[in-house]
Amino acid sequence: MKKYIIFCCFIASLQTTLAQNKEADIMLKELSKASTDSSRVGLMNKILYQTNSLTQQERIDYSKKILDLARKHHDRILESVITAELGYLISINGNNLLGSELAFSGLEIAQQHKNKQALGIIYQDLAICFRNDRTKRKQYLFKALPYSEAAGDYFNLTSTLLTLSKYYSSVQFKDSALYYAQRSYELCLSKNVEVNLPHSLIQLASVHYYDLGNKGIALEYMKKALATKYGRENPGVFVIVNTTLAGLFHDQKMPDSALYYNNKAFDKLGKAPFTSYLNVYGVYKKVYSNINSDSTLKYYKLYETVRDSIEKVSDAQQQQLVSIKKDLEIEKAATQRQQNIQYALIAMGIVTFIAMFFMFSRSIIVTEKWISFFGILGLLIVFEFVNLFIHPFLERITSHTPILMLLALVAVASLLIPLHHRIEKWVKEKMTEKNKVIRLANAKKTIEKLEGNNH
Repeated sequence: MKKYIIFCCFIASLQTTLAQNKEADIMLKELSKASTDSSRVGLMNKILYQTNSLTQQERIDYSKKILDLARKHHDRILESVITAELGYLISINGNNLLGSELAFSGLEIAQQHKNKQALGIIYQDLAICFRNDRTKRKQYLFKALPYSEAAGDYFNLTSTLLTLSKYYSSVQFKDSALYYAQRSYELCLSKNVEVNLPHSLIQLASVHYYDLGNKGIALEYMKKALATKYGRENPGVFVIVNTTLAGLFHDQKMPDSALYYNNKAFDKLGKAPFTSYLNVYGVYKKVYSNINSDSTLKYYKLYETVRDSIEKVSDAQQQQLVSIKKDLEIEKAATQRQQNIQYALIAMGIVTFIAMFFMFSRSIIVTEKWISFFGILGLLIVFEFVNLFIHPFLERITSHTPILMLLALVAVASLLIPLHHRIEKWVKEKMTEKNKVIRLANAKKTIEKLEGNNH
């Protein structure tokens, strides 16, 4: 068995280069042709979280493919969501710092396009990244709720409600934990969210069993979870439901029932994510510790082997995710450099325009009308460039809040408009007057020369 586990680990590590999934590939093609933002985000969720045969490594690989697709089609909404999802994947792999950085990168993009569905998903991802910080976790979850609700994204809404229930359970607010678990369950039923239905039932069972002490009710919810379509068909969820039920029976000192359900989970391990081995062997270890010392030692060794194997695979996956993050940072820096070069070229163009304006205004080549026209045009270019240059700064200090942006732009305009009028007056009066004097002087010289030639 130990050799088999090591072999599974080896196969999992190879999936970085060999990952292919026909079902996911079909949906990826559909995603590239989808016409609406919500349908593209929905297909992303189906690929990453509703494809039963998808492994954790394949989930990472397909996340990268979706990111590349979003950038190819300049889809900023999908790009923001998948960037945050990559942060979520880094976080559940054990690196909350890097995960939160990526999630914040996704949030930065989303605050520009303000798509409600995207913001709901990203704030939920941030809550997972900050799961060790109770204050931040709660803050982000309550930010995610209204966005997902307004967007009608019931998959993310039920997930957020479940996470809130787990949060309140961890801080021992029993009524709140029950309330949010119940809301998630009711939404799963009314909106037909099959994916989260077994998870909602598991959470309700957990709240009733551990928080409220209603063991009979908890077991009834677990039986319902076993009967759900997704609980039966998805190997990973099937293992979670059965190992959870096995754990409950173990707590009630019913080893035969615990082994029965854990054996059912064991039978599906071949099709479940590799991390599922840890849950199954963990239950075996606990059950046999009370009834059979030899089996306890056996499953303790298997548990430790699986944990070491998972850590190795997780390290490789995390390295890949960090590489994706660095690629994003390099691309962002390159975009910023390109933008800075464009600003520099525009500034040089404006300086050249002003220099040429002054040069030609002192010549007889152009008329007063042309000086007035190009003078006003130059002013417009300069002041619009100032607005363009300070706009990103205003967005940062106002956090993209429309009312604050409006007030800031009005304040800038109140400073620029008087200056604009003064310079416009100077151009019209002084520059055109100078040009008139120069043209008159030149005409006088021409007349004098003609008169001299006549004499």
